[in-house]
Amino acid sequence: MNLPVLITLISFLYVALPAHTQVLPASFLSPTNTAEHPPLNNMVGIIFMSADNGATWKNASAGLPDDAQIGLGAIATSERTLAVMVKQYGLYHFDFTHHRWNSMPTSPDIIKANPAAMVFYRNSVYVGTQSAGVFFSADQGKHWKNISTGLTNNTIRRFLEINGQLYVGTNAGLFSYDEVNKQWHPEYGNNTMQVNGIASGNGYIYIGTSQGVFSTAITKKNWKPVLTERSLHNISVIGNTVYAMTYNELFSSTDDGTTWKSMQKGMPQDFYTFNVIASQGEIFAGQWDGIYRRDRESQEWTNYGAGLPEKFAFTNMKVYKGMIIISGSEGKRLN
Repeated sequence: MNLPVLITLISFLYVALPAHTQVLPASFLSPTNTAEHPPLNNMVGIIFMSADNGATWKNASAGLPDDAQIGLGAIATSERTLAVMVKQYGLYHFDFTHHRWNSMPTSPDIIKANPAAMVFYRNSVYVGTQSAGVFFSADQGKHWKNISTGLTNNTIRRFLEINGQLYVGTNAGLFSYDEVNKQWHPEYGNNTMQVNGIASGNGYIYIGTSQGVFSTAITKKNWKPVLTERSLHNISVIGNTVYAMTYNELFSSTDDGTTWKSMQKGMPQDFYTFNVIASQGEIFAGQWDGIYRRDRESQEWTNYGAGLPEKFAFTNMKVYKGMIIISGSEGKRLN
């Protein structure tokens, strides 16, 4: 891939999070649904949903601005809400009854700071930004407060809750949140460690960083490198398998990071994977040219799912109440 183009897109991909309840109704997948909720102007869509485990997809972008831009980690869920953070306009939640997104109050300070990752934690919404740290709201966006005390860098990459503790990945390492004192404490990293992904599984915490993969037992906090000389875009854990999304290849480990093997076969060569998720026994990956599913026998990836735009980079993936929700960074337009 052309390096300037890659750098430009990486810089652009910044944002994240949650919105509404219910399982996706069957009518959402009916042919009449697209007619009832057509794309605006010449837009094919930016958010898509599948209620049949990725076999078919429907555009679920109604209600979002035509020029919406969605950054990495910008989709989040709570028990009752599916939401997305749109860079230029703020927070939206999804109304499953009317199949559309509705805007929620968002502080202008958040928009100005280029909103990034988002998470729901203890009935509040937390939003990370590129230049102003973390904001949170406990009343569905009516009031916002900046809570960046303790952070040594205000560029926020990812959030993850692990065993009731909220963690955030920044451009200067991993931090944990002290809810009582409303401040962040350093967990691991240095002033040049960009933490792009956080995952947990099998009693371990993993971070995917610009300096490789690092892990620690959750109870001991004894960090060690488990994959070096690789810069990571993201990391995930599914069952006993750790997926390391480096910037030119997907790797997996089934022994807590002691050994790694390439898992790129079937996907574009030298193109990195945005997300790896599990849904109803299947493994899916978001790539630069679409959604892939891993074959259980061959372990190879195949481009999967009807109804998606061709050659569309899906930068966010989320599983919510039996659905798979995916998004690009900006809407695909008809030629």
